[in-house]
Amino acid sequence: MAKIAFIDVTATVSYGGIQTAVWSLAQAIAVQGHEVTVVGGANNEQRQFPEGIRRLTFPYTPRQRFPNFGSRFRKLAERVSFAYHARKNVEAERFDWIILTKPLDFFWTSMIGKSNITEFAFMSGGRDFMFPDRWFAYRFRAWLSCSHFNAWQVHVRYKRFATVIFNGVDTALFRPTEDRSSLRQKLGFTDNEIVFIYAGRMVGWKGLAHAIEALAQPVLADVPARLLLVGDGPIFSQLKARAEDLGVIERIVFHAAVPHHALPAYYAAADVGVFPSVGDEAFGIAIAEAMSCGKPVIASYIGGIPEVVGNEESCGLLVAPGNAAALAQAMRKLACSPALRQQMGSAGRERIERLFTWEASAQRLLRTLGLPCG
Repeated sequence: MAKIAFIDVTATVSYGGIQTAVWSLAQAIAVQGHEVTVVGGANNEQRQFPEGIRRLTFPYTPRQRFPNFGSRFRKLAERVSFAYHARKNVEAERFDWIILTKPLDFFWTSMIGKSNITEFAFMSGGRDFMFPDRWFAYRFRAWLSCSHFNAWQVHVRYKRFATVIFNGVDTALFRPTEDRSSLRQKLGFTDNEIVFIYAGRMVGWKGLAHAIEALAQPVLADVPARLLLVGDGPIFSQLKARAEDLGVIERIVFHAAVPHHALPAYYAAADVGVFPSVGDEAFGIAIAEAMSCGKPVIASYIGGIPEVVGNEESCGLLVAPGNAAALAQAMRKLACSPALRQQMGSAGRERIERLFTWEASAQRLLRTLGLPCG
């Protein structure tokens, strides 16, 4: 049995793809018989965490309290303040492996004495590179990526070949269900309307403005298409203003963010997932979760997204990022064909079960670290 720690100040204080990956992998690794600890920031909120995972939390200074010399500077300062409080305890634990998820945390490799038995692994989920991250690359014994695209990003930056472990989905939680009528009615959708859903952060690079623009395209004028946007973020008000300008505000439901475990009900209430990213996402956990719920998806042909959806149009449709007209055509194609939606949804669920489970991700990770599985 190995002692493994994930260190990320955000793991215990916020929600998102990285946080989902940390906790899901921690659970899957613990099932394999290893002792897993998640080291994160102290949070005054009463939050629920998975059972069976040891948790160490320490104070930190939130990024908003630092001078605004850029978002990455603030994130780095937040993480340094956290490490200041956590270092002695982490070093005393003498973990066999410490897994870092952000280049912003690479300084941890210099904070643990070289005489310590701890080995370091980097589990990449994007490209949050920041000088002087390359200086610390020599301390990592294992490099992990969530997609082949992301492995290429890692190689370009660090000249290291990362093992692709893929992200996963909790397929027991995110599963197809026919129980959708009550929430669908509560959200104000009728039976004949085709609901396209996005769930996640409302930030510019998610491309949600293009989804709103697609809804206003003439090709969808005679289609009973509605858009359900679940989440919050800095561009929320901008998106509502854009919808009003285009005259489609009545066809859109803006819904506040919901807990991760509540998302399957919203996917069940919808017909198609839509994820029009314009940023080079390394994987796209939200896309995989929608597919796991048996929903066909429309997503951008960018980053690692095609690895999730597949590019043969069996589980969903890929469109050029930023192209509202192409997105509208894809929306029409699925809106007008219930049989195609059913076919793609079933194929998507099968693809997730076959390739993208957290159990498979954990096993790939453990093999890369040279640790036993099961």
